[in-house]
Formats: sequence, structure tokens, C-alpha cells
Amino acid sequence: MLYEVILREREKNVFENPKLIEIKKGDHVIVKREDDTETFGRVVNIVDYIKDSYIQGKIERKATEEDILEWEKNNELGDKAYKFCKEKIISENLPMKLIDVECQFDKHKLKFFFIADGRIDFRNLVRDLAATFKTRIEMRQIGVRDYAKRIGGLGLCGRPFCCRTFLKEFQPVTIRVARNQDININPQKISGVCGRLMCCLTYEEEFYANELKKYPKIGTKLETEKGKSIITKINIFTEEITVQYEDDSEEIIHRSKIKLPEKRMWKIFPRRSFLKRQKKDEE
Repeated sequence: MLYEVILREREKNVFENPKLIEIKKGDHVIVKREDDTETFGRVVNIVDYIKDSYIQGKIERKATEEDILEWEKNNELGDKAYKFCKEKIISENLPMKLIDVECQFDKHKLKFFFIADGRIDFRNLVRDLAATFKTRIEMRQIGVRDYAKRIGGLGLCGRPFCCRTFLKEFQPVTIRVARNQDININPQKISGVCGRLMCCLTYEEEFYANELKKYPKIGTKLETEKGKSIITKINIFTEEITVQYEDDSEEIIHRSKIKLPEKRMWKIFPRRSFLKRQKKDEE
């Protein structure tokens, strides 16, 4: 069984239970992340299966009363560190924005997350923080996607951010992914709160890429019973191809009614640059 555990406010992660500890919804547990740090959390759901890549650690034990008191103290320390650091940033006029402070469960480290346009010299700030809180200080500069991940919220689908719930790392998302899925290229529709292309666009990318391999590319010239045409649209679900003729008329044709060339289209209708290179080789 796998367990969804809220580690911090709105941050939900998935953990396995190799020790087969008897756990139910609402229980407080101590989990060990992949970086071997222990963290306090609360079980909110139990699932039967999830991708291995989404599992972010294992449950070590049930939390005791002492652990709960320690967790509350850590929250108070984190709030205190956040206020102190913010005041120092303002007083020293540092061009950075403090986003979050995370206190390690054993209090061996305080992590400060911030965003900035460039590199920041915060050596004096780190010295002040270390002298005040008597622990290791880590300053971590993050990007806009990590910013959204730490703050949390709801996406266009109405569900909590994927990066906040189960995604372990960000994958690159390009505009080609949206084009392959025939999605309207509207920045407001395909961008997340972070301002970048939504991570969920990549979830079905492999399926679309494999299906589109069965068809010529859009813009390919085809010859039908009505004459010469160009492919303008492909619907992989109905297996239909929309073609446009020289008189600007359009027709939707089922894939089975078209004899597709066995070779790749760029070899049948090569570009001019390819023809020039071919002519030079022949000379």
C-alpha cells in the first residue's frame, strides 16, 4: 500500500510503507525522504498503485506526542525565521524576495527559499541568521515554477497543482507538445499560474507522438481522385485527414481511403536545399 502524506500546508507527497506499520487516514507519521531527512506529516489518503517515479520516500514510524510537540515548535521557529529574514532583507536592501522557510525536523538546518533576477551576495545575511538561530543556514534560489510549487494553489482544471501533489521534478515543456495535440495556442489556456507551459501537456505526449508517426506531416502534398491537395489537419481519434485543394476547397478523408507513401514525405517532396546538395554531389 502507498500513502499520501501532507508534509507541510497543502504539500502532498506519496510514501511507501516497507515496514508494514498499521496506519490509517489521519495518523501522524515520520517519513524519510530520498535525501535521508526525516519529516513530520499527516496521512490523508491510502492508494493501491502509483508510478514508482512518484514515490518520494518511505514511512519510518508513527509520530508520538513528543514528535507532535516538536513539529509545532518547528513551525513556530520557521515563522520566526521568516519574519527575521524578511526584516534583514529590507534593512540591507537586498534585491530578492523571500518565499518560504523550511525547518528540518531535527532542527539541524533552516532552508530559506527566495527568488531574484540574478546572483545575490547574501553572506552578511547568512551570518546574521546563523548567529541568531544557532543552526546551519541554506539559502536556495528558485525559479517561477518552484515558486508556484511551494506556494501551491489550484490549476485551470480545478485540482491542486501537480507539482505540489505528486511531481518530483519538472520536465521541459515546449510549444511543439501543444501543437502535436492540436491544442489552440492560447497562452492563457496552456500556461500555468507560474507563467510557463502547463506540465500536464506532457502526460499524453508519447501517445500523440506515436500516433502521428502513422500519418504524413501537415503540409504534405497528396494526390487524390479530385486532384492535388495539401494536408491541413489530422484527427488521430477518428483517423481522418483534412486536405485542401488548389481551389481552396476542403475535404475530410478517412485514412483507410488514402494510399500513404511508404517512404517519408521529405524524400518524396524534398526541400530546395536538399535538391541543391544533391545536384552538387552529382557534379
